[in-house]
Amino acid sequence: MRTFETIASVNLLEQLLDSRCVGCTAWGDIVCSTCLARCGGSPVHGTSSRGIPTTALGEYRGVLRSLVLAAKHRGARAVVRRLGGELRHIGLRFAPAAAIPVPSSAPGFRARGYGLGAIVANMCDLPVVDCLRLVDEGTQRGRRRDERHVRRMTISPQRPPVGTRVVIVDDVVTTGASIDAATDACHAAGLRVVGAIAIADATRSVRRDQSA
Repeated sequence: MRTFETIASVNLLEQLLDSRCVGCTAWGDIVCSTCLARCGGSPVHGTSSRGIPTTALGEYRGVLRSLVLAAKHRGARAVVRRLGGELRHIGLRFAPAAAIPVPSSAPGFRARGYGLGAIVANMCDLPVVDCLRLVDEGTQRGRRRDERHVRRMTISPQRPPVGTRVVIVDDVVTTGASIDAATDACHAAGLRVVGAIAIADATRSVRRDQSA
């Protein structure tokens, strides 16, 4: 098993030896200015099955998909930091509110050494309260569509006070199951869920697959 120190060393070594854009492989920043421009300006708005307004930087395809995969599977946290300006713009629309990240699965956290939802939440320029816990510790990767719709979460005692406005934050909205589970846990604790933020929205891709 890799330790946190080993993971951090690997991440640093990758950045020192491979300074290329993860979106187009051009030499330079981990996300070049051209790819960064493609990730903003076209936010995807939706509504969860619980009636919560959702906002993502864009659809889960092209450059944005490459960026998310790099952050998920290559430990490239700097990718999310490069998206900070766009995420901050969305986050401030919900202020005043606390950002509550969707927790990573145990396998995902062990592989990366960090929770991706928490990294995204910290870029939204809102106070972050990492208080959600997964009841189902399995990863969503490789699951069938019907299995992805089943998620359960609990909320720890270190949650915001009852009545606090909160925003759920995730990396990708796929079926909406994680957003729904997080919303249910927050509502059960007396919190007011006013929105959800993600890097990318894959719900349209899921609907296209289902209709094919």
